[in-house]
Amino acid sequence: MVRASVAADIRRHGKLMVLASEPSDVASPLRGARRVLDSLSSLQFKATVLVVVLTLAVTAAVAGYILRTSGRLAREQHDAQTVNAAGLLAKVAAAIITSGRQDELKALAVESANGQPLLYVIFSNPQGEQLAVAEHRNAHVLQRLKRNESERVPVPGTPVFHPESSAAPVFLDVTYPITDREEIDADGTSRPGKLLGYVRTGMIANHWHQTMASRLDLVIGVGILATVAAIPLGFLLVRKIVTPLDGLADAMLRFSQGRLDVRSPVGRRDEIGKLALAFNRMADQHQQTHERIVRLNSELEERVAYRTQQLRELASREPLTGLYNRRHFNEMLERRFAEALRYGTDLTCIMIDLDEFKAANDAFGHQVGDELLVLTAGTIVGQLRSADVAARFGGDEFVILLPQTDAERARILAERIIERFSRDLAERFPQARVSMSMGLASLQILEPKDADTLIRYADHALYDAKAAGKNQIVTAMPAARAVAT
Repeated sequence: MVRASVAADIRRHGKLMVLASEPSDVASPLRGARRVLDSLSSLQFKATVLVVVLTLAVTAAVAGYILRTSGRLAREQHDAQTVNAAGLLAKVAAAIITSGRQDELKALAVESANGQPLLYVIFSNPQGEQLAVAEHRNAHVLQRLKRNESERVPVPGTPVFHPESSAAPVFLDVTYPITDREEIDADGTSRPGKLLGYVRTGMIANHWHQTMASRLDLVIGVGILATVAAIPLGFLLVRKIVTPLDGLADAMLRFSQGRLDVRSPVGRRDEIGKLALAFNRMADQHQQTHERIVRLNSELEERVAYRTQQLRELASREPLTGLYNRRHFNEMLERRFAEALRYGTDLTCIMIDLDEFKAANDAFGHQVGDELLVLTAGTIVGQLRSADVAARFGGDEFVILLPQTDAERARILAERIIERFSRDLAERFPQARVSMSMGLASLQILEPKDADTLIRYADHALYDAKAAGKNQIVTAMPAARAVAT
C-alpha cells in the first residue's frame, strides 16, 4: 500500500511538472496571439476599418453615380448620332424615291452599308415592302432582325439596343420615316410632307462601349487610390484621436490603483479635452476628500487615544482622592519590582496610616473625614517625584512606591510628608488630633522573593510603628529587626 501510494504521488507530481513546463513552451505564441487579439479588438483598429469602409462606400457610391450618368449621356449621344445618320439617309432617299430612280436607291444602300459605322441599310415603302437592302460584308444580322420583327415591331425614330453576338458587335437599330418636303400654307403654318417610306439602319456602338470601359477603368483606379490613401490617413487620424484616450485611460488606471496625484496630461479643447478636464476635476475633489478623511481619521484616532487614556486614568484612580487605586498600584508594583531586579536598583515601599482618623471622623462627621483623606492625598502627591507612585490602599491607609530609592532617602521623604501634613492639618483642621504612622520596606535590605512580600514587610513595619506609639516611621529590617523613629 505504501509503495502504491508513493508511486501515485510520483506520477501525480510528474504530471504537474509536465503541466508546469508546458506554459513556458507555449507562453510566447500565446502572448503573441493575445497581443494580436488585443490589437484587433482595439478602438484604433475598429475606427481605422470604419474609416476605410466608409471611404470605399463613398467611393463606390460616387463611382456608381458617375458611371450611371456617363452611361446615360453617352447612350443619349449615340442614340442622337444614330437618329441623325438615319435622318440624313432619309433626306437623300426622299429625292431618289420621288424621281423614281430605283437603281440609285440600291446604290445608296450599298454604299452606306459598306462604310463605317453602319452595318446595314434597308429602304422600304409605306406598306413595309423592301425597296433596297444592303448589309456590311462582315455582318450577318438581317436574319436576326427578321426574327425580332416577328416578335416586336420597331417604333420609328426610337433606337433599339442589340447586344454583341457572333454575327455582329453591339449596335443600335433605328427606323426613320422618309417624307416629302414640308408644305407651307397661306397662313404660314407648315404641314408634314407625304410619307414616302422608311429607312432602317444599324450603327455600331463600339465607341460608346469603349468610352464606358475607359471611364470604368478610371473610376476603379480612383477607388483603388482612395482606398490606398484612406488606410494610412485613417490610421493617422484615428491615432490622433486614440492617443489622448490612451493617456486618459492610463491616468485613470493609475488613479484607480491608489496614485491620487495622477492627472491626465491631455490639453485639448474638443470632447476628449473636456473629458480629461472632468477627470482632473474629479481627481482633485477625490484627493481633497481623501486627504480630509485621512486628516479627520487621524484627529479621531488622536481623540480616541486621548479619551482612552482618560478612561484608563479614571479607571485606575480612586474617585475621592484622585490617587491610583489598589488594582493599578498592584500592576505598577509588579512592573517596578521586575525592573529593579533586572537592573539591580533599589525599590522602597512606604505604607501610611492616619492615627486617630476614626475618632476624628466620628467627632466631626464623614465630610470632615473625606476632607482629611483629600488633604492627606494632596500632601503625599506634593512631595513625590514623577516616577513615584502613590495610591489609596484602603480606608485611611495609603501606599507609596519609590523606584530607585533606598531606605535612607525614603525615610527623608517620609519625614517631609509628616512635617508637611502636620502644618496643613493645623491650618485646615486645628481641632483634629490626627497624625501619620509609616512603615518602610526596601528591596536591597530585605531581598523579598516577590512584590507581595515587599508589601507585607512594609505593612508589618507600619504595625510596628502603630504599636510603638503612633506618629512614627519604622523601617523593616531582616530577621524581624526594625528601626523606629
